[in-house]
Amino acid sequence: MEILTEWSPEWEDALQEYKEEFREAGMDWEGTYGMDRAGTEGTALNGYVSSTYLYVSEERDQLLGLINLRRNQTRESLVQIGNIGFSIRPSEQGKGYAVRMLQEAAPLSLLQGIIPWYMVCLADNMASKRVIDRLGGRKQGETEQGDGLPALKRYVVYDVF
Repeated sequence: MEILTEWSPEWEDALQEYKEEFREAGMDWEGTYGMDRAGTEGTALNGYVSSTYLYVSEERDQLLGLINLRRNQTRESLVQIGNIGFSIRPSEQGKGYAVRMLQEAAPLSLLQGIIPWYMVCLADNMASKRVIDRLGGRKQGETEQGDGLPALKRYVVYDVF
């Protein structure tokens, strides 16, 4: 069984292993930013408050994914990073964990006043786009980043609540 849980120091080694799996796969565990301080709740440099939750397999005692809920954001930060971010470790991707994890996060999001979800992903990140589509995401726009970087696609999600 998988559960969504709050950060605790006992997960620090698992978090480092999680990050390393992304590095070894040549992937970015942070997506479009905002999860660099996993395991903490606090105010980021641009003023929003961030809370990170772990998605854990109880049977395997393994960190499967992370969710980052962001509140008190500016319009600019909503456009750039959204108010929710997520990642699933590379070895566990494609197994439906992301959708289940995000659905389980909906009550936490409601309690924190994060409604609707504004989600952002890189235009070339088809896996994230599929997850957002499965949650009922509606495309809101696209932002060019320049310097040869892929555009950011913006979505709004209401249907998960």
